[in-house]
Amino acid sequence: MFGSFSYQTKIFLALAAFLFAVLTIINVINYYRNESLIMNDLAQNKQQTTIKLQEQVDDMLKEMDKLSISVNASDSIMSVMKGISSDSDRNYFIEHPAISADVRNALLSFTSLQPLKGRISLVSRFGDYLDLSNKMDNIKADKSQIRLMPTFREYLGMEEYKRYLAPHPDSWSVSGERVVSVVRPLRDNYNVYGYVEISYAVKELENIFFFRNDLTFGNVLILGSDRSILFSSLSQAQERKFDDGARLTMTLNGEFGHFQWRHSGTRQMVFYSKLTSTDWNILLVEDLSAFLRPIESLRFSSITIFFGVLTVLLFLLYLYTNRVTRPLRRLKDSLANVDLTKLELLPAKLRTRNEITLLGVAFQGLLNELKISMRQAEKSNQRAMVAQMNALQAQVNPHFLHNTLTVIAAHGKSSGNPKVTEICIALSDMLRYTMKFDRKDSTIGAEIEHVEQYLTLMQSKYEGILEIETDIAPDIRPVPIPRLTMQPLVENAFHHGFSGIDPPWKLSVRGIVNEGRWTITIADNGIGLSPELLEKINVQVGELRDDPGRETERLAEEDEENENDLMRNRQGNGIGLANVVARLYLFYGGEVEFRADNSPGGGAIFSITGRR
Repeated sequence: MFGSFSYQTKIFLALAAFLFAVLTIINVINYYRNESLIMNDLAQNKQQTTIKLQEQVDDMLKEMDKLSISVNASDSIMSVMKGISSDSDRNYFIEHPAISADVRNALLSFTSLQPLKGRISLVSRFGDYLDLSNKMDNIKADKSQIRLMPTFREYLGMEEYKRYLAPHPDSWSVSGERVVSVVRPLRDNYNVYGYVEISYAVKELENIFFFRNDLTFGNVLILGSDRSILFSSLSQAQERKFDDGARLTMTLNGEFGHFQWRHSGTRQMVFYSKLTSTDWNILLVEDLSAFLRPIESLRFSSITIFFGVLTVLLFLLYLYTNRVTRPLRRLKDSLANVDLTKLELLPAKLRTRNEITLLGVAFQGLLNELKISMRQAEKSNQRAMVAQMNALQAQVNPHFLHNTLTVIAAHGKSSGNPKVTEICIALSDMLRYTMKFDRKDSTIGAEIEHVEQYLTLMQSKYEGILEIETDIAPDIRPVPIPRLTMQPLVENAFHHGFSGIDPPWKLSVRGIVNEGRWTITIADNGIGLSPELLEKINVQVGELRDDPGRETERLAEEDEENENDLMRNRQGNGIGLANVVARLYLFYGGEVEFRADNSPGGGAIFSITGRR
C-alpha cells in the first residue's frame, strides 16, 4: 500500500515520523536532564563572571604594583632618596623645589600612557614626604608627625617586597577617603631609603563590580586570608548573616569554586575566585530561588512547547514537501508530453504516480538526442583535426625560408646594400613570430616588436613618404594578448586608409595606462571609414562581443564574397578584422573593448582597451 503513494506523500510520512521521533527523544532527555544541565550552565556563567571580576581586580592591583616597581627602579628617584639626610627638621622636598619638580616629572612619566587614578606617596626613611595625586585634599604634615604614624616604622621594616592593603582610610588625605593601596620599600641590596605607597580609591573597585547584566552591584564581597570581610556591597543585614554563618563554616578550596549557603531559612549560591596577586578572595552571592527560576519555568512549558512545535513543524513540513516536489511534477509532465523530434507537446501516456520513474523514461529520450549531438561534435572534431593538420603542414621545413633569407641578407651585405640586409632580417623575424604554432597568445610587447618589423618593411617600400610614430608605455608590454592582433589593424592603413590619398602618410601606434586600464590606439591620416562601413563594423563588433564563438563560426562558414570587406579581408596575413575582434573577446572573456572611429583631423582610429 505504501508503494502506491505519491512521491510527496512518501517524503512527508518519512520526514514526519523522523521528526516525531527526534522531538520525543529530545523532550524526554530534556525532562530528565534539564535541571542538571541548566544548573551547570548557570553555575558556569556565574563562575565565569566571578573569575572575570577577580581578573579585573588582579589587573588593578598589578597596575598599582607596576607603578611601585617603576618608582623603585628609577635611578633618579633612588638617587634623591639616598641623598636625603636627617640634618634638617623640615621636609626635604619642600626645601628643594627643583628636586621635587624633577621627582614629580619622573612620577608623571610612569603614568603618561593613562591618567592617574589615585595617589603616589613617596616617604623617605627620615619622614620627608612628597606625593602626586589627582585630588587637592593632601594633608600638611611635617616630618615629626609622619614619623609618629604607626605605619611609618612598620612599612620601613617590612621584610616582603610589597604589601597590599585592604580598603582603608587614606592617611595622606584630609577627607580620609577609603582607598586600596600597595606599599613597597625603596631599597637596594643593603639599605632601605623609604617607601612608596600607590593608592586607588575604593570607587575603582566599585566600578569593576558595577556591571549591567543579570548580576547587580549588591552581591559582591572581598574576603581576606582569615575570611574577614575586606570589602562588601551587601546590605548590612545580609553582611551580618554572612559574617555570622557562612564565613565561619565555609571552606574555599582551590583557585575557584562555588557552594550553597543555608542560613535562617534562606539558601544562597556563593561563587568565589582567588586573586593571584594576594591571598584575597572575590565572592559573588546569589539567591538560590532566583538562580533556579529558569529551570522551573522550562519544566512547566516543555510539554506545551513540544506539541505546539510538533504541530507547526508538521504543517511546515507538508508545505515544504509540496513545494519541493512541485518542480519534479511539472518537469515530469513536461518531459512526458514532449515529442523531441517535432518539439510538440503530446498527451501523457504513462499513468504511474511515481515521478522518479517518469523522469528516468524522459531522460532516456534525452540521451537518444544526446547521441545525435555527439555525432555532430565528432564531425566538428574531425574538421578541427583537418585544420590542425593544415597548420602542421605549414610548419614543414620552415628553416628553408630562413636560410634563403639569410643568403639574401649576406649577399646584400657583401654587395654594399645594407637595406637588403635590414629587410631580410625584419622579414625573417616576422616569419619566425608567425610560425610559433605552439602558443596562441603573446604579449603586447612582442606584438609591438612584430608590428615594428612590419613597419620596417613598409618604410622600405614607401621611403620618404611614410611617417611612423610608436609610443608604448613600458607597464603594458607584459600584458598578454592574442597573437597577430595588431598587425591586421596596421595593415588596414595600407590596404584601405592610404588608397586614394596623396602622401605624406602618417601612422601612429600608442599604448597608455590610465586608472588600471590599458589602451592601444592605431591611427592614420588616410581616407577614414565611411558612415555605412563604420555602422557595419560597429554592428558586427557588437555581435562578436555578445557571442564571439558562435559569430566566429558563422563568419567562417560564409563564402568570401567580397575580398575588400574590411571585416573579413584575407589579404596580407590572411586575418580579417572579425577574426581579430572575435579572438580578443574570446581571450579576455568580455573584459575588453574594441572601438573603430574616425579622427576629427581625418583618418581612421582603432582602439583596444582592457584591464591590467
